[in-house]
Amino acid sequence: MRAIILVAGASRRMGSITDTTHKTLLDVGGKPILHRMMTSLEEVGIHDGVFVYGYMGDKVREYVEQQFPEWSCEWIENPDYAETNTAYSVRLTREAVLARDEDVLLLNGDVVLDARPLERTLEANGSTALAVRYGEMGEEEVKVRLDDTNRIIEIGKHMPPEDTVGESVGINRLGSDIQEVLYDTLQRRIDHENGAMEFYEAAFNDMIQRGYRFDVADVTDVPVMEIDTPEDYEEVKKAVVNRLNT
Repeated sequence: MRAIILVAGASRRMGSITDTTHKTLLDVGGKPILHRMMTSLEEVGIHDGVFVYGYMGDKVREYVEQQFPEWSCEWIENPDYAETNTAYSVRLTREAVLARDEDVLLLNGDVVLDARPLERTLEANGSTALAVRYGEMGEEEVKVRLDDTNRIIEIGKHMPPEDTVGESVGINRLGSDIQEVLYDTLQRRIDHENGAMEFYEAAFNDMIQRGYRFDVADVTDVPVMEIDTPEDYEEVKKAVVNRLNT
């Protein structure tokens, strides 16, 4: 299995913190975020990555190649990273992913974690599963609604928090059986619905509304947090890093 790791964004919401350091290379407890992610992937047997890069891409690539020379890496540039979002970056991986008939892990590169949420996502029911942290959420989180079988029936930032049960944290196992449909959905939305500026979860939601099944991997009780803002970064350093196994 390979991991798709999204590292293209300029992280504008982080302010001056990322003026000289790519967000995925920010220090968390003595190690960069991306370093923790890649060592955690190694713990679950993954040493093969597809990286979509853009902002400070040379620094990210240099770090990975120096620190993880044993990895098999494919690098795909998003030259339009400043005018696009994660849906566009995922779309760029189509040929790389469909060339192999296998499940993949899709990861936002700014997620602080250890191996446990990855294990949960790989072990979850169904061919496709998203890591979800249950609890009260704010307006900015990618939120989910579920049915009584633990199937996701809606996902996105658009839902009122009071109608949702938790947050999708940016760790996704995509079964080989849905990948071509996902890429077709991303392309259609990019071509006709301003989808280049969407989060990839908009394509997930499109598919869910057409009957495709997305299951849940519950990661509520393990440390995992995506960093979007300086406040998130401080919260990770205060409340998450001391719970990590790596």
